[in-house]
Amino acid sequence: MESRFRDLVVDALFPRFCLGCHLEGTLWCTSCESTWWPSVVLSSCAFCGKKGSASTCKRCATETFLDGLTVFASYANPVVREAILQWKYVGDRLIESVIEPWLLRLAPQQIPSIQTSIFAPVPLHKRKRRARGFDQAGVLADWCGQRFDRPVFDLLRRNHENTPQAGQGRQERLLGQLDHLFAIHPLVSALPESVILCDDVFTSGATMDAAARCLKIAGVTNVWGFVLARGRN
Repeated sequence: MESRFRDLVVDALFPRFCLGCHLEGTLWCTSCESTWWPSVVLSSCAFCGKKGSASTCKRCATETFLDGLTVFASYANPVVREAILQWKYVGDRLIESVIEPWLLRLAPQQIPSIQTSIFAPVPLHKRKRRARGFDQAGVLADWCGQRFDRPVFDLLRRNHENTPQAGQGRQERLLGQLDHLFAIHPLVSALPESVILCDDVFTSGATMDAAARCLKIAGVTNVWGFVLARGRN
């Protein structure tokens, strides 16, 4: 009931325009659906930006826990950025009918070790999830699990809320500051060897790396990341 009421409010207050060409009356017109695709994001270290590989570079690997990151698009892409903003902050879940087909076009080779991994979301705090009505990282993990026919589990819980990383300055979101943000979910009895963490946006990497740290301390060997968009770090 609450979710349906939220949808009705969104429909009343926010007229819909195509994310690509701004045609009124639709979120994603047939023309944009058939022609649009984001520019390729060049493979690079998630933390320092060193080009050539999506794996974390040797230098950064000495002080981080995430083994690498697969990125669908740049957060600078106006279509992707607007989709994420409307999804998360306006709460328009019809955006999911646009985003999910994007992810269905991902190739298996874009995410290493796909056949031996499980997907897991980087979870919201329960208070924020209750207010938003859904967890976008959980939705992404479910889509990826379906796309690649792999299990999806809630391996982590968030101990407390933190300020969104995209809204902070560089000095306020340094790696390591969120190391105790996550804990293994109390219902998890055994952990896999390899995990692919899913989230919507990667900025500094502090949040996802804190999640990877928690998993590795608990015994996970390899932790990769997948995000819809990557911003500047």
